[in-house]
Amino acid sequence: MSIFTIFRKIKPVTDSEEQLRAHLLWYLFIRVILFTLLIGITLFLQSSERQVILPSQLIIFLFLIFIYTYSILSALFLKKKSLLLRRFGKIQVCSDTLFISLLVYATGGTQSIFTPVYILPILGGGLIMHRIGGLIPAAAATLLYGGVLGLEYMQFIPAYFHDYRYTVITEYQVSTSIFALYGLIFFLIALLSGLLARKLRTAEDALSRSEMKYDQLLLLYKQIFDDIITGIITLDSAGRITSFNPAAASITGYAPEEVTGRLCSLFFPGLVTDKRDRQVTDFRKKDGKKIRIGYTCSKLHMTSSDQVGDPPFSSNRVITLQDVSKIEKMEQQMRHAEKMAAIGELSASIAHDFRNPLAAISGSAQILAMDKKSDADTYSITDRNLTAIILRESERMANTITDFLHYAQPVNPQPQQVNLFDLVHETIDQLVDDRQECSDCIIETDVPEDIDVEADAQLLQLALSHVLRNSCYAAGESSMPVVCSARMEGESRETVIEIADHGSGIEPSIQDRVFEPFFTTRQDSAGLGLAIVQQIIASHGGKVEIISAANQGCRVIIRLPPGPPIR
Repeated sequence: MSIFTIFRKIKPVTDSEEQLRAHLLWYLFIRVILFTLLIGITLFLQSSERQVILPSQLIIFLFLIFIYTYSILSALFLKKKSLLLRRFGKIQVCSDTLFISLLVYATGGTQSIFTPVYILPILGGGLIMHRIGGLIPAAAATLLYGGVLGLEYMQFIPAYFHDYRYTVITEYQVSTSIFALYGLIFFLIALLSGLLARKLRTAEDALSRSEMKYDQLLLLYKQIFDDIITGIITLDSAGRITSFNPAAASITGYAPEEVTGRLCSLFFPGLVTDKRDRQVTDFRKKDGKKIRIGYTCSKLHMTSSDQVGDPPFSSNRVITLQDVSKIEKMEQQMRHAEKMAAIGELSASIAHDFRNPLAAISGSAQILAMDKKSDADTYSITDRNLTAIILRESERMANTITDFLHYAQPVNPQPQQVNLFDLVHETIDQLVDDRQECSDCIIETDVPEDIDVEADAQLLQLALSHVLRNSCYAAGESSMPVVCSARMEGESRETVIEIADHGSGIEPSIQDRVFEPFFTTRQDSAGLGLAIVQQIIASHGGKVEIISAANQGCRVIIRLPPGPPIR
């Protein structure tokens, strides 16, 4: 059932006027059928025993023709939109009392077998137009039947009455008693029909309200079932899927028509449906992608009679599920961030404690080397090598401590307009001058002079220096240069910086770990370079991507959000 069908059900299809019009039309139809059946059955009995008083067949035929004509014209007149329906209904029931009075008078008066037919227009008027609709034909029937009795009492009767067993009522008291009895019956029936109509109307209103509430609840359920982001699956007692909402289809990759009516275990073999606690399991989607889903299974406490019907009302278990892959990944990232924060605080503390003694050691070694150089006779090769080792390792430890501090300290960039061409060349010049591993490396640039970025120049230069230093180390003794290029991409005009080398590349097994702090494949590195790069670029709202394969070189792509327009 669609949501539009439910709306159509909730909206009333007819108002009270249209209902009354339909009831009156049925009343006209029943009138024709009733008079036809009554007279037809009477004619059949007349031909058998000749005990029923009846006029000639011509009069009967003309009477039926008049009834048919009057009913057809009334039905046509009923279609008028401006018609006062209640007045029209009162005229119809009063007309029927007149027709019945003519029939009663023509078929024996007080001895007519059709006298009880007065009850029908009284009942019809009471049920269709409530109490007043029954009292009016009751009064009309009483008066008209009184007229029939009066004519009979004054012996104004048709001549053919004497052809049957007919006894003329000559006593006034008898006529009065019959009139009073039937009048009382007519009004009692009118009151009872009005009361019955009122009860029926009250019950119908209550039923309409109940149906509307039910439809509203069904609509609410349908909206929740379709729009909720949690997957909902209902099962019957045999474990077959009876309903499958769009969220469940999005999570699992299966369309509702693929799984409905089939066993849940065929598509969800890892789900445990006999436990109410929240469970987590691995699930492979229709396209083969593996995800983690969290789910709960609950029983629907319904009676056996409630379980008969269309889904989901034929279900006795409901499974709610969610894709928790991202949530678990975020939890892991949070735990990792907390771990890294603790390590960062510890690293910063240790770095500060180590920096001063290390500076003293390095300074002392430099002074010692200078003193020894002045006295060449006492400055042996061994002393020279040991001093060089002290200075080299002190510098490496100092660089490591600096990296610790860069990683441990919060990154709060101060963006400003920076020309990327100048920044890249300044970074390369510093690396070539300061770093031994970059002194012999050939670095080529392809950076337009008109690209400006909104960034912290010092932090961006630090990130580029780490990437270039790694690329120079990876290039090794290769004759191919390290290429640093930049360009603007897409409609958003984001800045893309790419640094590519032709070294040995990164093994696929460790590509997911290269941004982890303290992970390195080098003996002379603490493994913080790329972690610092990612931290700096992320603080600028950008992204870092590495594309590499074993023995095919490596490309580090830095994407920065749009800056000022190109000059």
